[in-house]
Amino acid sequence: MKTRSVEIIDPESGLFVSLTAGGSGAIMLGQHVLAASPIPDNGLDRLSDGPLELETERGSLSVRIGPQGEPIVLQGEITGRREARLARIRGELREGDRTIDLDCRGVVHSHDDSGRITELSRDLTIVLSDGGLISIVAGREPGAERHSAEEAVAAISHPGGYIDFDQVLLSTEYDTSGRQQRATLELWPASEEISALHGAGTVVAGSTAKTGSGRINTALFRWALDGYSGFGSYEIRMGPAGSDDPAEVAETSAATESPEQRG
Repeated sequence: MKTRSVEIIDPESGLFVSLTAGGSGAIMLGQHVLAASPIPDNGLDRLSDGPLELETERGSLSVRIGPQGEPIVLQGEITGRREARLARIRGELREGDRTIDLDCRGVVHSHDDSGRITELSRDLTIVLSDGGLISIVAGREPGAERHSAEEAVAAISHPGGYIDFDQVLLSTEYDTSGRQQRATLELWPASEEISALHGAGTVVAGSTAKTGSGRINTALFRWALDGYSGFGSYEIRMGPAGSDDPAEVAETSAATESPEQRG
């Protein structure tokens, strides 16, 4: 399994870091984007060899990433095999004359090459305040109808157990530039003995990276789910996945425009 992406979430300081191999990387503090740049396909291959160090315009981020908790394993015909695992993040962020010590949680995502090329893919994670993790992956092949052909798989790893979800309903609202702003979520377990999970999320900050054949919208969302709260990334990739076109960060924002609803 190859490391595909890493996210670091520290609600106390407002830090959000999202790095996707073959996509974009961004460091955000509150609603301010400190750094944004493309990440090459092999950019995260040596992540386990030492600390992760990134430069910003006014400082740097240096952290060590250690696994924590049971991994979520997702398997789909279109999306392929994916894993998501909570991680413990320790290090520091230097921004100007300020140093922020970090001891927080993050998520490391891995995948193999068994998935198909997709025209649209959506990756969503929620790190719950009580130690749980929800991971959702959705994908649609080129030329497929908008809703009916999208495959979505999801599971939760929680102190109370591990649950695979049989049905995933994810509805997203976008601003006029096509960036995700709000979302509602329904997750239905296969067992009727377990209640469905309902939630809603809103964007905190986000960035957009353009490729030669599409674009990648990455955002940090704040979630509320049936009495639980959480934060996590919501990435939408439009255009052929697996393309060799390099990503180019085009714009960053914490958009607050009136949203439009789509699937």
